Amino acid sequence: MKMMTKLYFVFLISVMSAACWADNTLKICIDDREWYPFIYHQDGKAKGLFVEITKAALAHNKIDAKFLVMPMKRCINVFARQGKVDAVIGVPFDKTLANKLHYPDDAQSNTSRWRLMQIDFNLVTPVQSTYDFSGQFQTIPRPIRIPKAYSKIIQKMNAKNIPVEISKQDESSFYKLIRDNSGSLITSSIMAVHQDETEKFHDKFIVHPYPIASLSYFLAFFDTKATSPALHQKIWMNIEYLRNDYVFMLQLLSEY
Repeated sequence: MKMMTKLYFVFLISVMSAACWADNTLKICIDDREWYPFIYHQDGKAKGLFVEITKAALAHNKIDAKFLVMPMKRCINVFARQGKVDAVIGVPFDKTLANKLHYPDDAQSNTSRWRLMQIDFNLVTPVQSTYDFSGQFQTIPRPIRIPKAYSKIIQKMNAKNIPVEISKQDESSFYKLIRDNSGSLITSSIMAVHQDETEKFHDKFIVHPYPIASLSYFLAFFDTKATSPALHQKIWMNIEYLRNDYVFMLQLLSEY
């Protein structure tokens, strides 16, 4: 009888733990775009490096994640205001959103300690181009195509009074660059490598090594009852730990 009581007690604790885990879920939105390998969706599921790092960091705190794919403006201006989302992943620091999102304390530094990842952006020109970018932004061949999601890069170009052509996705920027065989585009260095691996764009463009920008991307939190400043910091610390875990990152990168 005592053995049965012990078994029942263990079973009850297991069920209660599972229930607590199920209730301890953060609703996190990701932008509705294909930004391989950082964030994208496949078969209706959120995928990418940012997603996997976030899931692992939350798991350290026994928190599950429910990812909601939607345009970023809808996430911030509609769902967040209605309290339907707790956080967002894959965003750089934006001072215009500082009153809506909780970023790490060092988010405005060049390379944040609490970032998900650091992303480098480079200039790309057609393979026949003889242009060599060395940091002189005013000389960049036009039109300069930039996906709308790279708002920080667009802001940087606008601040220099340089006109840009805003595209929907990275792929459309590459398509227009190759089709017109003129101008340039700005994209992440990893995206450039990914596009070069596709048959339609392989060996058809040049990636200039001089960087356009390097940005820290974050898991940022909205002000909801599901989290607290202390929990934010704990999760950011877990992200740093995972990002510096050579074995974890090697295994993760091997999947992409």
